Amino acid sequence: MDKNREGGRMIDKVTSIENKIHELKQKKERIKTQQSLLLMKEAQKILKDEFSLETVLTILKDSWAMASKTQKAEWETRATSFSLSASKAHQKTKKHNPTPEQNGKAEIPPHEHP
Repeated sequence: MDKNREGGRMIDKVTSIENKIHELKQKKERIKTQQSLLLMKEAQKILKDEFSLETVLTILKDSWAMASKTQKAEWETRATSFSLSASKAHQKTKKHNPTPEQNGKAEIPPHEHP
């Protein structure tokens, strides 16, 4: 009987670990979605009326392809400043407006096509 109880506890532990892994994977996806939305909002602020997903992607692709190794290293170093400033801005809006994830649905900011 003791072996059965011990085996049952081990199965419970494995199940608990699997559930935690699943929860962490979901959390990772939510964070990726939030980061994507923050990036799009930043791009929209910079490009204003010229904003479109296609424009942003073209600018990023072309800029990265043409950049020197030094420029890329500088961008990677400065990437942390985007994360910090974007997350601060996100925290301010989060207090007043629920995020799409809090509402249970993902949302992409509106944009106009040229």
